[in-house]
Amino acid sequence: MTNKIVILSGLLFLFSIKAIAGNESKFLSDTIRMQMPNGTTIESRSNYNGKNVLADHLDIKNLLSDFLSRWGTLNIKELDSNKAYHIKCTKQKEYIHLKDNQNIISIDEVAIQKRIYFPTDTAIALVIKGNNKLELNSKLAIYFSSIKQLEELKEYDFSQILKNTDTEVLKNEDWHLKSSPFVAWVKIQNDNTAELVHQNNTLSVNNDMIILTAGTSLENVKGNWNGSFYTKMTIQLGNKSLAKQAFSLGYEWMYDFSSGKENINHWVELGYQRNFSKNPNKGDWYGLNLGYLVKRNGDLFEKDSFRLGIEKKINENISIVPQIYFNDFFKDPYPGFKIKIHL
Repeated sequence: MTNKIVILSGLLFLFSIKAIAGNESKFLSDTIRMQMPNGTTIESRSNYNGKNVLADHLDIKNLLSDFLSRWGTLNIKELDSNKAYHIKCTKQKEYIHLKDNQNIISIDEVAIQKRIYFPTDTAIALVIKGNNKLELNSKLAIYFSSIKQLEELKEYDFSQILKNTDTEVLKNEDWHLKSSPFVAWVKIQNDNTAELVHQNNTLSVNNDMIILTAGTSLENVKGNWNGSFYTKMTIQLGNKSLAKQAFSLGYEWMYDFSSGKENINHWVELGYQRNFSKNPNKGDWYGLNLGYLVKRNGDLFEKDSFRLGIEKKINENISIVPQIYFNDFFKDPYPGFKIKIHL
């Protein structure tokens, strides 16, 4: 019994690795733009759900101070006011053998572009102030006209500003921020108070759906290759613009020719799949499947056989599934490997 528990625990551990590991490809669906009293605009990008608020997750002062200390070594007192610049802060390893990442500041001259937003439901004009854009990381950007303005921002009490901004964004009881991406414009006053100027909830793709699929697969069990056809009904659930998890019920006809006869084994399978990607354009699906042999033909499987598999979706059409078969309750385990083709 101990060995059986160890096997199951190992499979569950492998399935949970992706939940623990960091994902570099992040999609940040919500934008909050804070118009500061000194003429700058601070843009926060995040997946804002009412719990992941700015006051707890946005460290503006330290990020800005780190940038300005590095910028000071360049001896660039001021930028050309007749030009526009895109300054981006990144980290990467210059050489693979280096232990730590290198901090990189890239400076690109870009065309001057002024974009004015006119929400259709209100008679206001929303403007991002400043020709230059400083991207401190994927979650934080500052639009500004002069380096002096960035220095001034270090003196603001962002602890209070961000708390007041969160209060303004969340003050509406009938808000839909948890289910739909949004853009919010907030005006910050000299006394650190915040005023919500405009909030626009954008219509997101409906990811809650029932999906009916079918496909075929090639599977190796006990050294024999078998083909199969399957059908599956999946209940998919999402959040904002992302499909996040799915529950499935499937039926499979597995063809076994190992005895020289055409034996068809029938399997019913329950599954749970989770998307670990934060980019709606690129999924990262892993699944955990439990199958039961409901109709046995031939001698390839014992009566009351089960199987447990971890499914990795390679792309929209192909998945790979390492599996473990066992009899009754985790008796006599042996491995299997399946390649699924989704039609």
